[in-house]
This record gives sequence, C-alpha cells and structure tokens, in this order.
Amino acid sequence: MMKVILVRHAETEWNVRGIIQGQRDSKLTHRGECQTSALLAAFAASDYRVECVYASPLGRTWQMGQSLAESFRCSLMAEPALKEQAFGQFEGMSSAQLLQHHPNDANALFQLDAEYCPPEGESLTHASQRMMRFLYNLEETLHHQTICIVSHGHVIQGVLAMLKEGAVDGFPRYAQPNASYSVFDLINGRCVALRWGIATHLRHLEQQLPFNHSDTGTTPVSRS
Repeated sequence: MMKVILVRHAETEWNVRGIIQGQRDSKLTHRGECQTSALLAAFAASDYRVECVYASPLGRTWQMGQSLAESFRCSLMAEPALKEQAFGQFEGMSSAQLLQHHPNDANALFQLDAEYCPPEGESLTHASQRMMRFLYNLEETLHHQTICIVSHGHVIQGVLAMLKEGAVDGFPRYAQPNASYSVFDLINGRCVALRWGIATHLRHLEQQLPFNHSDTGTTPVSRS
C-alpha cells in the first residue's frame, strides 16, 4: 500500500485575473502565500509522515513543493508528469475571451469532453493518464510509504475522476480550491478510501476572495 497526499498549488495572479495558465506560469498572490501557510500549519498538526514530496516543475507547484518538503523534512523531486494539462494556443488568454470567441472550445475543454485537445495542446485524458502512469510506477517501488504530490487544478480533476470512477468523463465534479488536498491509498493499482478537496484549513480566508477552481482562473460561478 502507498498513501498519497495530492495537493493543488496556492492561488496565483493569473488565477485571480482569469487567465488560462496551463504550462505557463505566474506568481503567487498574497492570499496564495497565506493559503500555503495555512496548509503547512494543517499538516504540522496532523499525523502524516511523508517520506518524499514530488512536484510539477512549474514555478507555482515547485514553490509549494519546497515549502512542503521543508515542513515534512523530506526530499523533494521534480516530476514533469505532474504538469498541468497543456492548453496550447489558449494559454495566456483570459477565460472570458475564450468563452466569447471560442464558446464551443471552452465548453468542451472545461465542462464536457475529456478527449478534446486544444490547438497545440493535449487532452485532459492524455494529461491524466501520464499522471496516473507516474502514480502506478511509484506504487510498484514505494510500498508502505506515504508520499505527497503537488500538481495543478485541471489535471487533478481528471486524476480524481479516474481514481474514483475509473474514467475521466466525470472530471467537472472534482474541482477543488487552491491549496486544498486529497488523500487516498493505492493498493495493487486500486484506489482505496479517497477523500478529496479537503480545505477546512482555508475557511478563515473564504471571506477575502472567492476560490478559483482550476488553472484556467475561472471561479465556481463561471464554471457552472
């Protein structure tokens, strides 16, 4: 058995501005720094004993990974398989612009079709499968260990759907806030006891700014 703590990075400037990030990057906001502190405090008060942190090498996830590895006093590994879905030509575009000028693409990308591939990008199915392969390969070598993985909003949705339902199709149901986390066990390639979107440590921040639920920068209102 391998226990996995799956963390989404903290809030960035592009999250707030509604700009699609994908495999591009932007700096953390002040609130994002507060979210990171809140998450670290929650883990410090927990019973988790993490042997290694694996993080997407993109700046927003790597920064979170560094903080977590220091807190857990464990090693940190960069893993390209944990990068966000590549949104191709849509990266750097605001979600409002995408909805206005490419409504069908926007709906397919964020609400309806895990097989949809943005121009010069990749499908959510592909992104989720590369992350799942990484998890399964780890399980084969890291039995009886607890690891922490730091990744991105949209690909996390796809992975959680695959873990819970066995398919990516239900991904819109698994949106989770910045700096929240999910916990599950992998036993012989099967997910056991999945708890997802844990964000109780962020409650005191809720009144400051609505949470953003994906690396598209869109809020729960505009996603629905």
